[in-house]
Amino acid sequence: MKKQKHALIICNGEMPSQKLLAPLLKKKPFIICADGGANKARAFNILPYCIIGDLDSITQKTRYYFSSVPIIHNPDQNSTDLEKTLEYLLKNSFTSAIIIGATGDRPDHTMANFSILMKYHRKISLQFFDERCTAQIIYKKIQLTAKIGQQISLHPMGKCSGIRTEGLKFPLKNETLELGIREGLSNEAVKNIVSVTVKSGSLLLFSIHPSITK
Repeated sequence: MKKQKHALIICNGEMPSQKLLAPLLKKKPFIICADGGANKARAFNILPYCIIGDLDSITQKTRYYFSSVPIIHNPDQNSTDLEKTLEYLLKNSFTSAIIIGATGDRPDHTMANFSILMKYHRKISLQFFDERCTAQIIYKKIQLTAKIGQQISLHPMGKCSGIRTEGLKFPLKNETLELGIREGLSNEAVKNIVSVTVKSGSLLLFSIHPSITK
């Protein structure tokens, strides 16, 4: 069987705490920085394997600090630094990635990154991870481990139909969610295994970290 290749992508947004980062780093993923994400990596004392982007955000101090790390300059202005990073991973046969620093103060950047998640989720398994939650797109079906009482939110990326859930306090039984019409905010796990199935459309699932209070 072909070995699964997993990466940790660091973007230039809000970083999760060291406490939340530790389990991700313990798995020894291939760490790659999207341009200014290298500044975040330096601040958290994380050594990446490479840095990719148009290099308009990485500081000179960071470039000097990571002088031994390969830097791939891609000046294409028709793609974001995160897209450049994902294309690199696809070219090198990576099968999954966790992305940190994809959310934060700039809602326009956050929205753009969720659009990228939508664009790439069928090509490579992706998760956004921040201080508050994990976010991923469900295509067809997903099963996840949860803690009793953990909040789970479902947000349609457009229109999603035929949605069924198991293990949630407010179950959906062959129902439709649609952006601007109906969302599935703040549901709650009542079992340790939660499954969500969607017949058509792409559904964004947020798993709120159990440590976050209601």
